Amino acid sequence: MTGSRVKSLLWALASVVIASIGAHAEEASAPSGPASAPPRGLAPSQPVTTEPAETPSPAPTNISPPTIEQVVPDKPGAPSGPRVTVSGLNAIDPSGAGLVSASTGGFNSNLWSASPRTAVTARLAQLPSGTGSPTMQNLTRRLLLTAASPPLGVAPPEEPSLLALRLAKLVANGWIGDAATLAAQSPRDDSFARQSAAEALLLQGREGDACGEATSLRQSANDAYWLKLRALCYILNKDTQAALMTLDVMRERAISDDAFFALAGALVDGQAVQLAALPSPSGIHLALLRQANKEPPPPVAGWVPATSLLMQRTASSDMRLAASERAAVGGLLPAAQLRQIYEAEAFSADQLDDPEEAAKKLPPARANALYYQAIAKRTLPAARAAAFVAALQRADAQNRFALFAAMSADIALAIRPSPETAWAAPHIARVLLFAGHDKPVTQWLSAMASPSDAAIVNAFQIHLALARPSPENLARMQGAMAWLGQNALKPGGAKGWLMDRATHEVPLLEALGFVVPPDAQWAVSATTAGAVPSGAAAEALAGIERSAREDKLGETILNALVALGAGGPTRAQGQTVARVVKALTAVGLHDEARGIAIESVLGAPVRQRT
Repeated sequence: MTGSRVKSLLWALASVVIASIGAHAEEASAPSGPASAPPRGLAPSQPVTTEPAETPSPAPTNISPPTIEQVVPDKPGAPSGPRVTVSGLNAIDPSGAGLVSASTGGFNSNLWSASPRTAVTARLAQLPSGTGSPTMQNLTRRLLLTAASPPLGVAPPEEPSLLALRLAKLVANGWIGDAATLAAQSPRDDSFARQSAAEALLLQGREGDACGEATSLRQSANDAYWLKLRALCYILNKDTQAALMTLDVMRERAISDDAFFALAGALVDGQAVQLAALPSPSGIHLALLRQANKEPPPPVAGWVPATSLLMQRTASSDMRLAASERAAVGGLLPAAQLRQIYEAEAFSADQLDDPEEAAKKLPPARANALYYQAIAKRTLPAARAAAFVAALQRADAQNRFALFAAMSADIALAIRPSPETAWAAPHIARVLLFAGHDKPVTQWLSAMASPSDAAIVNAFQIHLALARPSPENLARMQGAMAWLGQNALKPGGAKGWLMDRATHEVPLLEALGFVVPPDAQWAVSATTAGAVPSGAAAEALAGIERSAREDKLGETILNALVALGAGGPTRAQGQTVARVVKALTAVGLHDEARGIAIESVLGAPVRQRT
């Protein structure tokens, strides 16, 4: 009996201890409260954050979280949309956490309804990053930040969660502040999400936070990334012995990263290091470079996630200029700010007089600044028009039409139609229409009275109706489409340009719901110029009609973005763009579909060849 009572007492004590341990473990593993610091707004063109954001902290229960309101720009390429209110949202599910909803500029919480997880995650991984398309930037950011129930299916532990994939894409597109804020809502045991959170901190220049409690996983995880971060933090804390031991562990595990080992070795034992290339940069590499007081290799200026940091912390003026330009292309820096940066560059009179020759000896970004100044500093109308067209053609070659149009619209407004500038009309009109200045385009249209101007007049008539569908502009479109369909098939001086336009524009107009007259019907299914989709883009294009027909909004947006690819609407094949536009329209994204069509048409270089 005594033994039985002793055993009972021991079991009771054990139960108390186990319950206590469980309670402590549950408290320690509970996720942190909702973030109170909102991310930046959702406009596709916005300034790079110059000061690191504070780590979000739980909001007091009796105080409403702060709110930032911005309006999605109402211009071609960045279509109008609802007023965007960004604030911390309660997560529907840890993996479905987000910062915006349908009422604050995002999409509905059923964004992924009926879509299988495997299809969604595959497309998320294929999303292009850092495109120069304002409409694609807008769609991508809203998609990644929307709070929505995750798609059907559970992620295996060895695969990234939906949240982790979204965070990685936010970082890849340079939306570092958004990634840091959203990461505060991520599950503490999601290694992939934690990695993106650490990268966001490092890319904000917050090495202290990146080596703090937010990344405690680095102390126990043995994946390559966490071992590198562990070594970096030991180096920053001047714990040389621990850093050397971690580097030894990495070598034993056959972790390959020559740049990392070279930089870490230089910092722990004073080895000389000359880093000529950084093929796969990360926030860890940039932190090591800063610690070693070394400039990154020049190509790193084109790595979108690093542009904000490089603009602030690099000594090289060429690298700052290149990073600023890349940030502006990706919608992270306003065009007006890049214009000021261009204007601050110093050039000689000879360079400004012959920018084409001078540019051969300059880094690309500085050459672009030279071309811009060459337009601004010319006073004779004919000379300014010639410089404008030369700079526009350079931007077209670099697939940067949207940025050029935003920067040079004021200059285009200053060039007036006259006999000596009439030849530049189609070039100037593209920029004016894209920037939202349709009235000056009608002035150019009125000045085109010669029969030889018929092809240019036709382009104005169609492009005006597409960019500004007023009753007056739409009234001219039917006749203009019929004329284009007829004359594109006739021999003549502008046949090449007309054929390019007919096979490009008519399918897009049909996809937007415009009635195509019989004379232009042949162009609806004609072969079009542009990059033929392959690989992931071809797969996405093959699936976009199905996802649109089944009203799978998120999947349709993903398919559209992947099908257009990194080159965006101005580089994609015309039929590809038409199918994307039709699918977006089918799921109710009419403004976005029109924005894609406008970018595709106005971003197409003028090719008046015989």
